[in-house]
Amino acid sequence: MDFAPRPPTDAARPGGGPAADRTHRRRRGEWISGCGAAVAALFLIGTSAPVAARLGDYPLLGGQAVRFAVAAVVLLALLPAAGGAAPSRPTVRDLAGSAVLGLVGIAGFNVFLVAAARAADPTLVGTVLAVAPIALAVLGPAMRRHRPSPTVAAGCVIVAVGTVAATGSGGSGASGALLCLGALVCEIAFSLLAVPLIDRLGTLRTTAYAVTAAALLLAAASLSAEGAAGLLRTPTATELACLLYLALVIAVAANLLWYAALPRIGADHAGLFYAFTPIGALTAGLLLHTSTPTASGLVGLVLTVTGLLVGLAPAPVRRRRRAGRATARPTPAPPDRSGPARPRSPGSGVQRC
Repeated sequence: MDFAPRPPTDAARPGGGPAADRTHRRRRGEWISGCGAAVAALFLIGTSAPVAARLGDYPLLGGQAVRFAVAAVVLLALLPAAGGAAPSRPTVRDLAGSAVLGLVGIAGFNVFLVAAARAADPTLVGTVLAVAPIALAVLGPAMRRHRPSPTVAAGCVIVAVGTVAATGSGGSGASGALLCLGALVCEIAFSLLAVPLIDRLGTLRTTAYAVTAAALLLAAASLSAEGAAGLLRTPTATELACLLYLALVIAVAANLLWYAALPRIGADHAGLFYAFTPIGALTAGLLLHTSTPTASGLVGLVLTVTGLLVGLAPAPVRRRRRAGRATARPTPAPPDRSGPARPRSPGSGVQRC
């Protein structure tokens, strides 16, 4: 369907008896499950930065390649569970789209993110990535040739401001700023490039193909830039635990949850749930003893939750009533044809009804 998913409301419920009620309940269930998946995905993604910081001086490209190789093996092993949701053999177009998604949205984002964190103040990275919800609120509907929702856009702006307050502004030179912008572009592409693939392949296949492509590309880059030592270095116990967490929890679980949420609630509404990314980062930082709460951080968390509530608020009453009148408008009865038929017009070969 080519429509922007929106929260189902009772005022917009179409008339039509039990069948319409079942459709309404199904759409509401999809919406709720999509919101839950987005919450879990972005909370988990928020925990990745404190965990990745524990990798220390482990090779950048080699560590990412190992992480996504483990995730690819798990996802490919789960493919039989996809059943008949998509063709068993992907087309050339699907493989090309998966390769681009893996290169830009997964491999590119992670490389830019880690490189930016090393070259710039880590808080600047979080500040730049805070623009992602706003971009999704505008570009998501634009891809469907729809106008952005003012309520959702306003909520995403508040989420972005709250994220900046929670992470700080930071500072950097030109190279660090460019790396941050590269991470931002890849983060936006991670969602927008996946939407057409999910429609054709389903959530599991899209994630599996993209992660596999990212693992292959990162392995080739690691061999070229770091040599065999980048891929074959034996990790310490801490590094191994971090790599397994990033592979199984982030690359597998969080990606599957995010790609399950996108078709249910739309990229614009999904951007609102970036509010849970700083919450996940704060939680992981407290558990790993790498950060402590600050007053500005707590204010930022309050703002992000406020933005989420604003963006998910129901449409104005006037708009809901208009939608209810439009959907509840009775269908005109067919004309009564039991009376005498109209005479033919002179020279016409077809009788008008």
